[in-house]
Amino acid sequence: MSEFPNSPEEFYALRDDRTNRCISNGVYQSAVCAVVLSPEIAHTLSGQVMFLAAANLLSRWCRTVTLVVAPVAPHPLLGLGMDDLAEATLSQMRDADPFGGFRVATSPVTSEIALVIGPHDQAVTASATVFIDSAGWLASIGYDSQIKLPITTDKNCLGAVAAACLGVAQMFKVATGVPVDRYFRKGIFDLFLLNWLDGNATPQSAPWPFDLSIGRALMVGAGSVGSAAVYCTRLAGLTGSLTIADKDLIKVENFNRSPIFGRGTFDLTKSSAVAQFLHGSSLHAHSLPLWWNELVEQQERSSFDFDVWFPLANEFNVRFSMQNNFPPLMIHASTTANWGVNHGRHLPGRDDCLADRFPVQVSKENLTCATGQIEHKDGEGIDAALPFSSLFAGLLVTADLVRTQIPAGTEFCSLRLVWLLRMHSGLGPPSARWMHLHSAEP
Repeated sequence: MSEFPNSPEEFYALRDDRTNRCISNGVYQSAVCAVVLSPEIAHTLSGQVMFLAAANLLSRWCRTVTLVVAPVAPHPLLGLGMDDLAEATLSQMRDADPFGGFRVATSPVTSEIALVIGPHDQAVTASATVFIDSAGWLASIGYDSQIKLPITTDKNCLGAVAAACLGVAQMFKVATGVPVDRYFRKGIFDLFLLNWLDGNATPQSAPWPFDLSIGRALMVGAGSVGSAAVYCTRLAGLTGSLTIADKDLIKVENFNRSPIFGRGTFDLTKSSAVAQFLHGSSLHAHSLPLWWNELVEQQERSSFDFDVWFPLANEFNVRFSMQNNFPPLMIHASTTANWGVNHGRHLPGRDDCLADRFPVQVSKENLTCATGQIEHKDGEGIDAALPFSSLFAGLLVTADLVRTQIPAGTEFCSLRLVWLLRMHSGLGPPSARWMHLHSAEP
């Protein structure tokens, strides 16, 4: 059994290593941030999800965070098991970073970087302020002023997760001194259509399906993207059964980019931690602490009676092997070079080989990007990664699961199969776009 670090220096050296390999400096480590939840949406599911997800992401890289929120009970659909939203949020942050300086304030505070969720108020004074909001599938982001979206009471909170990812990613850009021309441009992101709109546009309202059953699903790989997908599927209220195969143990190095890994799951297998997170939800989880090759050896292909596979592991030629084991529908996502996130849906017998989309070889030039690997002290290869990219990738997997429940023949189902988002740039074309296979043009 591994020993958990007993000092902040040891903890942060391990936790921040993967983040540090993606950027040119470590100035973000001294950033002082605040998250403000507007009283107007503090009672709503979308408002609370933006608050929870943003605070969770911040605790993965920012060591000093103040939460500005009035006392409010958590929304019942969150299943937090606590009576106060602020205390439940602090508990999750302290699990992610036991040494962080996290606190709650109800009076005006001063901060270097502030994230304001919902309608603006005067609860915080900051050198840089990022405004986010959400409504259903939509997520907005602004700077000098907010883009106010309608207050909704439905169960679709996926746009809220997207808003949290974009907002915290922008805070990270500010904290690391990224040039202003690399900031996300002000506007609205439509998670359903994966489309970017300016703040004056009138977005189309996509449906939320009545049936949220995903059937029987197999997830291979429960690391950063896999655990993020599970985090989002629970928030979305998806139903069905999920079998999770992953034998890897959770290390401090995993804390920087998984929304559910922390002190309480340290040294557990990733598959068991993910299954534990889903306990009590509408999605029945079964943990298989096995590597893919062990799973294949123990079960014949004909016994793989699943409706959908999630190929989310990237070691030992897993994707290539899965492609050669007669898969059903596959939905995948991963983080890539230059703060990138890619996502795709693979239809059996119709699309290109999954291995063609994810080449195995990693060149030396990629060793400081999100797909590059570094050598751990025990000889194990680990990935460089940014805190918010994995949650966004997992969100895309969940969003596509929901899309599969939309009735065929509607305008919302005419989606292409591969998508790439470069989060390091401003989200304008061609940074965020659908991509036809074998073509760089939309």
